[in-house]
Amino acid sequence: MGKGMRVYFNAHWFSMGINRVIFELERYLPDDFVIADDPDSADLIVFHINGRHDHNLTRVKSAMNNGKKYAVIQYVLKSCRNPKPEMWQDIWGGARVVWSYYPDLEPYCPNLYHAPLAAIPEKFYREPKTKKKYMLGTMGVDPRSECFGEARLAVFNAGGKMVHVGKPFAEDPVITYATGVSDDELRHIYNQCEWFSVLRRADGFEMIGLESLLCGTRPILFDTPNYRQWYSETGKFIPESSVFDTVKDLTNILKGKSDPVRDDEIEFIKERFDWKTIIDGFWERCRY
Repeated sequence: MGKGMRVYFNAHWFSMGINRVIFELERYLPDDFVIADDPDSADLIVFHINGRHDHNLTRVKSAMNNGKKYAVIQYVLKSCRNPKPEMWQDIWGGARVVWSYYPDLEPYCPNLYHAPLAAIPEKFYREPKTKKKYMLGTMGVDPRSECFGEARLAVFNAGGKMVHVGKPFAEDPVITYATGVSDDELRHIYNQCEWFSVLRRADGFEMIGLESLLCGTRPILFDTPNYRQWYSETGKFIPESSVFDTVKDLTNILKGKSDPVRDDEIEFIKERFDWKTIIDGFWERCRY
């Protein structure tokens, strides 16, 4: 690869999680790569795939018709209209690399970079003087897929309080809402929670689980392969089941003993989910 390959990796919509990835892509950009101002001036375009196959295929075909190389970061799959990996081979097949945290994609994607997302320990860490104020924390925008209602009922059943980072989804005295928070404010919220719900149906890696762990708060996750493979040593798992059973399982956890994160677990998270190592691996696979 010649010096100065121009790369474009901005997303065309707002997402706090994807913006974190974009920040790290720029932070660890190799010295011989140059950030392009727009897709037209790029040699390589990074597509952040978080939705429909047909829309993304149109964008990929346009890039290829204009002589561009491209790479893919696949954030969701099973919640898309095309939930089977073989349905994405027309996008994945022409990519320099496809980065995904999903297991078992190798048969459909020979250029797969199987790697997790990560978190920033310089931003998210324990606050020893902060007291626990909430039994449970939640974060997100979709009450149905991210189980905010189930969390709300479980907290009520357990006689506690919860905090939700995001827009209000219900009027309830057990819920405190926090919107437009900074990373410093988010770290403080994590530290105030006994548990943090990272429940998202069908899809997801959920970086908030790593962030809460770094702050000493254990995440609760569905026991599905996309979570189990990365959080198996550190998460609290429940089956992905009906609303009724999810409320019951959450209630049992909240009524039980707290399970603070140990120092050795935090060190494990720092080592396994290191942005520099992960991003370096991605950029290296993007080279000509």
